[in-house]
Parts: sequence; structure tokens; C-alpha cells
Amino acid sequence: MIFRFIAAVIASVPLWTAAQPAWKLEKNVEIIVPAAPGAAFDTTGRTIQRILQEQKMLPVSSSVINKAGGGGTIGMSYLNQRPGDGHYLFVMTASVLTNNLLGVSKDTYTDFTPLAMLFSEYLAYGVRPDSPIKSARDLAEALRKDPAAYSIAVATSRGGALHIATGLALKAAGVDVKKLRIVVFNANAESLAAMLGGHVDVAVSTVNSFVPQQQSGKLRVIAVSSPRRLKGFDAPTWKEQGINSEYASWRGIMGPRGMNAAQIAWWEDVFARLTKTEDWRQDVEKNIWEVTYKGNRDAVKEMAQHNDEFKRILVDLELAK
Repeated sequence: MIFRFIAAVIASVPLWTAAQPAWKLEKNVEIIVPAAPGAAFDTTGRTIQRILQEQKMLPVSSSVINKAGGGGTIGMSYLNQRPGDGHYLFVMTASVLTNNLLGVSKDTYTDFTPLAMLFSEYLAYGVRPDSPIKSARDLAEALRKDPAAYSIAVATSRGGALHIATGLALKAAGVDVKKLRIVVFNANAESLAAMLGGHVDVAVSTVNSFVPQQQSGKLRVIAVSSPRRLKGFDAPTWKEQGINSEYASWRGIMGPRGMNAAQIAWWEDVFARLTKTEDWRQDVEKNIWEVTYKGNRDAVKEMAQHNDEFKRILVDLELAK
């Protein structure tokens, strides 16, 4: 009798209490890139789109939308015009932090929905082969005596990732970083050309930008911002030269503000699987990146730590607002 009663109770419970329908995509997914076609950000966005489509990770179509300008603020504004809509993604970097710290934007990472960190890209410091700067130690020693002794080229803005990384490293070396002679160029290629042409003393760029010139002997790499030497790029780190500094320029994906837990979990799963594909591994290896996947919770935690670190160095550089 008791078993019939239990069965009747179970039968009377509506089915929807047992399994709520999961969130799913219903329309085209837009991958917003804060740069013009052909730029590094654009390449990242299109690589992500290609793998998602070829691996059939999306049940709908997708497109890459270029929203260049304003250091990413134009693209971020476009993204947040669609609150709570999981069909819009943004290729993010630390600019989501620095734009706010520099007073360029009122929004920071807490005003969006970080979904995943995908990979880290390290920076290299190069000089001409005939430069008197033979190592990071030489550079640090000279700049401790006179912070303006050598000009340092960065792209694409004062207070951007390359400037911050340089400030962090040279501060760790005991240099008065607010007195550095920083020269800003519109692109890594321009700063590299200026250094090779003798117009500036040191160029800072992503590691893969230096590979052809390093292999041809046209430049000497004096430091890399990675925690250890990189596979496929033989150059010393800051740390192995006695300067306790490392810096990773990470890239990831965020959505607009107001996304719910089901949407976040859906995209976390997709990007975790994407970073394990052979296509992604080959692309990472080719560009001398490092897969550093983190889901929403860990990404937010790391961004909070970076936000505090960046604020301190931007104060030292007299750039924080």
C-alpha cells in the first residue's frame, strides 16, 4: 500500500521540477573584435570562429564583427548594448582593466561577464646587434643611474600592456619608472622598425613579432617576460637575469553584463573544449603562446588581482586617474 502511495505522489509531481530546460543558442553568434581586419585581435577572433564552426561546437551560425577604435571602448560599448544576451562575445585583453584605470572608460571587468581566459602571450625586449645594451642587467644598471638614458618604444598607447609590463620589470630592477623615456607607436611593426632604424634604443613587442629578426641576426633579444624560457624562442627571461618580474598579456572572451549562470556554464564548456583541439594547439604553438584556460570564476579572480597590480604601477607611472 505504501509503495502505491509513493508512486502516486511521484506521478503527481510536474515533470518540469525534475529537469529545467538548459539554455541554448537560438540565433547567429557575433564575435566582436576591438581592432581592424588583419590585426592580431582580428586573427584571434577569426581563429576562434573557424574552430567553433569546423568542430561543430555551435548549433547556429557565427560572424566576426570588427569594432576598432577607442582602445577597445567602441567594441565594449557595442557589447553592453545587449545585456544578458549570450549570443554576443568580445575578444578581451587587459584593456578592459586599463581603460578604466586610465580614465578612458567608466566600465571595468565587473561591468561585463568574463567567460574564459584562453591563452597568455609574452613580451620580448630587443635591441640592435651593435647596441651597448648586451643584457637586461645592462639596461637596468644604466636606467638606475639615469632613467632617461635610453628610449624605449611601445605600442599602441601610453599606459597600455607593453608600457605596464616595462614599468613592472624596471621597477623591480630599482628604476624610477616615472622618468622613463617612452616612445609610443601605432603598431608593434612600427616600433620594431624604429628600433632597427636607430631611432629608438629598445623595442618592446610580442615574442612572435621578433622571431624573423632574431633568426636573421638583425636584433638581440635581451629579455622575455615569461616565467621560464619559451619553447621555440631562445632568449633569457627577466628572472634568470636577477630581475624578479614576469608579465603575461592574456586574451580571453567576455559577454555583456547580466548573463545568467546557464549561459556562462554553456560557454565555459565550449571554450574549455576549444582549447583542447589540435587546431588550437597548433595555432598556440605557431605563435609561441601558452594555453592558460580559466573559466568564469577563476578568470574574474585573476582579473581582480591584475586590476590591483596595474593600478599600483600606473600610479607609479603617474598615469592612473
